[in-house]
Amino acid sequence: MTTNWNQLQSESNPSSVFPTAYLPPVSYLTLAKESKQLTIEAHEHYVKQSIRNRAYILSANGVQALTVPIKRNKDLRITSSQAEIDYKTSWQQNHLRSIRSAYGKAPYFDYYYPDIEQIILTPFDKIVELNTALTAYILNKVKLDIPMSKTENYVSEYEKDYRNIFTKDGKVPQIKHKAYIQAFCDRFDFTDNLSSIDLLFNTGTEALTYL
Repeated sequence: MTTNWNQLQSESNPSSVFPTAYLPPVSYLTLAKESKQLTIEAHEHYVKQSIRNRAYILSANGVQALTVPIKRNKDLRITSSQAEIDYKTSWQQNHLRSIRSAYGKAPYFDYYYPDIEQIILTPFDKIVELNTALTAYILNKVKLDIPMSKTENYVSEYEKDYRNIFTKDGKVPQIKHKAYIQAFCDRFDFTDNLSSIDLLFNTGTEALTYL
């Protein structure tokens, strides 16, 4: 399931709105589950160094950030849907190497990694296209059956506005999840609100019960 950004329905009056997110954190899925829909903000000013292009996983050395490089733009302000991925570096191979190293021995790694690898290696032009494909895949695999859409235009206020609720390290402080067994649990205490692939690789078909 690799929903393309251009295939999403436009939503004119959603009650809640989310930022686009790279391998979104577990709390992102929790909020989407509570909202019973996932409307992605397409017209906000792009926010650097945020979950829009950064995810966090648990490696042998602790929490590690995975950042998708974005092309610098002469314009001071671009929208999230305009942010282009920069392929000058080997970020895809670096991310996949880090994911394999962190989760290669996780119980459900072999079930999901090939699909995630394929999506990350796909040469999407825009970060929202990559994010949407990954998010749609994750929603499907955790069995969170909710509609996805994108905003038609920028609206300053929503009933439930999640665009700026996430901290720079991808957390929502007020959201706590039930602990599950993580890779390297012999080294570290449970680390909440990592990328949702941490939940998926470690809990598999039980993932939804932790949201």
